[in-house]
Amino acid sequence: MGLLLLEKAVNLIFPNVCVSCECIIDKNYDLCSECNKKINFLTKHYCNVCGTVISDNIYTCGKCIANPPPFKVLRSAFAYDQHSKNMIINFKFFNNLNYVKTYVKWMYQANWNIFQDAEIIIPIPLHKMRLLKRKYNQAALLARELSRLSNLFYAPFAIKRLRHTTPQAGLSLKQREKNLKRSCSQEILNSGAREVRVLSLARTI
Repeated sequence: MGLLLLEKAVNLIFPNVCVSCECIIDKNYDLCSECNKKINFLTKHYCNVCGTVISDNIYTCGKCIANPPPFKVLRSAFAYDQHSKNMIINFKFFNNLNYVKTYVKWMYQANWNIFQDAEIIIPIPLHKMRLLKRKYNQAALLARELSRLSNLFYAPFAIKRLRHTTPQAGLSLKQREKNLKRSCSQEILNSGAREVRVLSLARTI
């Protein structure tokens, strides 16, 4: 009885809230029913290389066939759109780190096979000027939790960003690709890695 009362008291003081809209929800859920309908989790119909959403009868998109990327596979947990952008913006720019473990759970559950036979997890680094401004690297926070979940070695300083690229916020998909073209995967391969697999929280589709 005592533990039950304590649990009720904790839930009253620190209620579980929807990761997206932050309304109070049951403790067993991450999203409220409305947000769960809106968030586009990317679980099927995507290119088996770059993860671009394509028709269900196509396995590799034309872009990857014509110009194979330096990475073996790229996957994302959900689509970056009008329904999910507030989660990403708050996480990246407004120090809302309350849901890191939830984000990592989403990333891992849908893409657990990306970790099979992998040896090391490397977060995409921020340029030192941007890190100084933002105070934290959201990719490093996700990568650290993913390493714990997958039991893989976490290497936060394996690569260093030398080029101060344009911020991704507000860029189109084509502009984002140009901005980061071969900025990390190729360098990791050049350093001796057999292959590179990429996992992100969200992507524009």
